[in-house]
Amino acid sequence: MRHQLTDHPIRSLAALLVLAFAFFQLSASGQPGTYWENGPGWLGSTGWILFLLTALTFIVSAVYLVVRRARRRPA
Repeated sequence: MRHQLTDHPIRSLAALLVLAFAFFQLSASGQPGTYWENGPGWLGSTGWILFLLTALTFIVSAVYLVVRRARRRPA
């Protein structure tokens, strides 16, 4: 079975980066001293947690791709 991550690794990692950027922007909601300090605080907290999860997914996916590529090379 083919997977999006292994078929199109650059596209998949780029999509994760775009999502992480969007969630990071949401994390500014309700934080003092930011451009959106009057926004709801729960949205900022949710954005921060989703940013961290997306960043973790990006790191795990990148490590997976590096290990997969290293194991496929002949010795």
